[in-house]
Amino acid sequence: MGPAIEAEHLEKIEKHNELARKEGADVLVDRFELDDDEIPDGHEDGHWVGPFAYEIEYDTDLRCLKEECFGPHVALLEYSGDIEDAVEIHNDTPYGLAGAIISEDYRQINYFRDRAEIGLAYANLPCIGAEVQLPFGGVKKSGNGYPSAREAIEAVTERTAWTMNNSKDIEMAQGLSADILTRDD
Repeated sequence: MGPAIEAEHLEKIEKHNELARKEGADVLVDRFELDDDEIPDGHEDGHWVGPFAYEIEYDTDLRCLKEECFGPHVALLEYSGDIEDAVEIHNDTPYGLAGAIISEDYRQINYFRDRAEIGLAYANLPCIGAEVQLPFGGVKKSGNGYPSAREAIEAVTERTAWTMNNSKDIEMAQGLSADILTRDD
């Protein structure tokens, strides 16, 4: 929930919601338009959008599950109960930015960690992708590498190694020394 970058993005999200309906979604929440009191004061002219959540029977050919909406659009899918089946469904998309598993079974958590095709993985946490110290990026069509905030800054920064001697004598690094002759010698 929150702002979209531009009006065209709102249109894309709304079309994606309509696509889910056309493909047989059982809509649970449709709050595309937020109430006025849900929009922060001073930001009424923004491009605000609310959540859309639905249940749908899994089918590998559903466009609403294969195309990226990049909005508050959530599909709930039933699976057989096997972690293998859940991960297979999870991986059956051309995207892989982030994902999470909620489980008390560490075998399931480890299976998800080792086999889910994603750039950011979480166990028993929401996947918000806000950890600036961690590499950020997805797999497949999601993201463009794995830079953390620090790595992104370093990518556009030129470094210079600088060593300064405050002694009146010329001393070399690592405790080495040299006799330096001057013209007067």
